[in-house]
Amino acid sequence: MSRLTVIVVPDEATAVRRYSVPRRLIERGPWIALVAAILVFAGSIDYVRLRLGAVDLGRLRQQAAQHSAELDTLAGALASLEDEFERLWEFERKVRVIADLPGTMVEAEVPEGSTAGLGGGQEAPASSATASRAGPPADPESRTAGGQGGPEVLEAPAHQGASLPLDEAVLARTRDGIRRLAIRTTTQSTSFEDVIEGLEGKRHRLASTPSIWPTQGWVTSGYGYRTSPFTGRRTFHAGLDIASDFGTSVIAPARGRVIFAGRKGPLGKTIMIDHGFGLRTSFGHTAEFHVKRGQEVERGQRIASVGSTGRSTGPHLHYAVEVRGRSVNPSNYIFE
Repeated sequence: MSRLTVIVVPDEATAVRRYSVPRRLIERGPWIALVAAILVFAGSIDYVRLRLGAVDLGRLRQQAAQHSAELDTLAGALASLEDEFERLWEFERKVRVIADLPGTMVEAEVPEGSTAGLGGGQEAPASSATASRAGPPADPESRTAGGQGGPEVLEAPAHQGASLPLDEAVLARTRDGIRRLAIRTTTQSTSFEDVIEGLEGKRHRLASTPSIWPTQGWVTSGYGYRTSPFTGRRTFHAGLDIASDFGTSVIAPARGRVIFAGRKGPLGKTIMIDHGFGLRTSFGHTAEFHVKRGQEVERGQRIASVGSTGRSTGPHLHYAVEVRGRSVNPSNYIFE
């Protein structure tokens, strides 16, 4: 007999059902069930593995996100440290300039044809639209639109190159930053020791060297090349234009002697102070003088008031510094 018949009788009202099943299938049924059980078991194992893998992957992603956030925080802290080192370097540079210690920035000369013996510097060209705070905070309500003026030197236009941003991984930048800081920490410490040693015995020179803002206001034109507010052409501006209200006090930035107090061409009413050691400062476009020629002044003493005399677009002070007859950037002689 190759087949078996299974008869199913549901109830008296339902027809009898017959099912014919090959005998071979019944004989192999246990084996088929065993294979099916093995397949189900293997599938269950793979499913469990996949579920565990998904959990591990989620955990790894979470850890990676956390590590990425921590790395970003570290990179930010590193950037802040680097900025602080830049400020320390700038502070040291100004100390070296003011104390005439080795390592000062060399100022370049002004192009030929300059009026009033003006000189140039290494600073980047400064637009007349630049406005940064000068001196202690001024009352925003009383801030003027900003005056500009003073003698200028024309220059032919020059092409400026564009720098491409670096595309480095955060981790690589952080490692490089840490390595740079390790080197700079050692060199900066040695450099500060050198500065401290160099400052010994220079008390009189420091007292006579300009080191503070000459007035309160806002820098409307920096030292260097700019677009002239009078001609619209590119000119050299040998000083800082500090806009302020009429009558704002102008003070001596250091000890010295007044060597000039009068009108000086496009600078209008001007005061010049000789501080010794080859240093001179001038203050143009003032409204009135509070000192006279030959008078000795001390740092912080009121010498004039802000005005708009001479060639000027509004009330402001033109502040200039000369070292051994050459114009230099006054910003190098101002501590914030």
